[in-house]
Amino acid sequence: MRSHIIGTIFRKEILEVLRDKRMLFLVILMPFFLYPVMFTLIGFVGKSQGEKLDTEKVTVLLNPQAESTPIYELLKTNPTLEVKLESFEQTSLDTMKNTVGVVVADGFQSSLDSNQSATVTIFYDTSKDLLEGRVRNIKASVEQLGQNLLLARLNEKQLPQGFVKPIDLREQNIAPQERVVGKIMGRFLPMLLLLFIFTGCIYIAIDITAGEKERRTLQPLFTAPIKVREIIAGKFLATYTVGLISATMNVLSLLVAMYIQVQLLSGGKAGEAFSLPISGEGWAWMALIIVLATAFMAAISIAVVLLANSYKEAQSYVSPLMMIIIIPAVMSQMPGMELTSTTAMIPMLNISLAIGAIFQGIFNVGHILTVVLFALLYAGLALYLASLTFGNENVVTGEKVKFKALFSKK
Repeated sequence: MRSHIIGTIFRKEILEVLRDKRMLFLVILMPFFLYPVMFTLIGFVGKSQGEKLDTEKVTVLLNPQAESTPIYELLKTNPTLEVKLESFEQTSLDTMKNTVGVVVADGFQSSLDSNQSATVTIFYDTSKDLLEGRVRNIKASVEQLGQNLLLARLNEKQLPQGFVKPIDLREQNIAPQERVVGKIMGRFLPMLLLLFIFTGCIYIAIDITAGEKERRTLQPLFTAPIKVREIIAGKFLATYTVGLISATMNVLSLLVAMYIQVQLLSGGKAGEAFSLPISGEGWAWMALIIVLATAFMAAISIAVVLLANSYKEAQSYVSPLMMIIIIPAVMSQMPGMELTSTTAMIPMLNISLAIGAIFQGIFNVGHILTVVLFALLYAGLALYLASLTFGNENVVTGEKVKFKALFSKK
């Protein structure tokens, strides 16, 4: 193959992408600005809503018989609760805004005096976040009151606190902060990354294959003194480059947006909360895996959408191709799913698991190497399939394609 011919086709496709303002906006400009702006707005709105949930008052209707119980005094000490001694029907609470009902059973004090359990019932709408938060506070306060009464009973009987808790079970999280952050990011970032790469590849692949067939600009290439392999190489490199740029811009934008969000939620301590357990070796492996994953998706996108005779028809192939990416990525989040010598050979699943393992900083170099080798193999097979598609005369001319003919040597 002649490198200058491949370079000419590559430059021609890239220039057409740069001239297409819509493609330029979708691939580079929108990802660069979208996530920081979106996450910043979400952060401010979330912070505002959180402050509202923390300070907005909620009405608590308490049955009048509870006035002489410690429950009444307990609820009055909470500044976010407006306590009213008032009988109520359970059904009437549905028509009241931001209202919780609390019923203290008759004989509350006598039950406590006789070392029995006294019943307190809370009525509220679980679909309302504000009420749910306030009820959690009420329950915590009542449970603390119950704990104090229990300690008083134990002291009265001259029994130690361990009498009601024979086994004191404790747990200690030994995972460092950066590994926790890595696990969280390793769960969703691989799926987003693969989708970003696919999005960048598929739309330029459609434009330079089915789009050119529809515009009648692809066929003249085959009349020029150019080898089919050179055409494939030039168009593949263009698709690959745009896919890689799209993924890079999306990931950088997403990381900046996440940093801004953590900065807002952590009170300016994002450096401590956003550290990752990724070594220089881990970043190198991740870069290599992303490069090979992009090569696979660029090649498979060209091979499939070239079968379409129009831009509209090619768009119908996007969803099935996307399923090839989404399903393995979702499978990688299943409990117990991890990178092994077997999963390292499954296309797309191995990429997602490998990136997740690198983010956690606990990857096995042998498994990562297996992922790299099979990613290279699948990229080569996809490129070979693209060459078969380009080499078929019916595909290029827009006639009906016989799939057996794609693999025929004739």
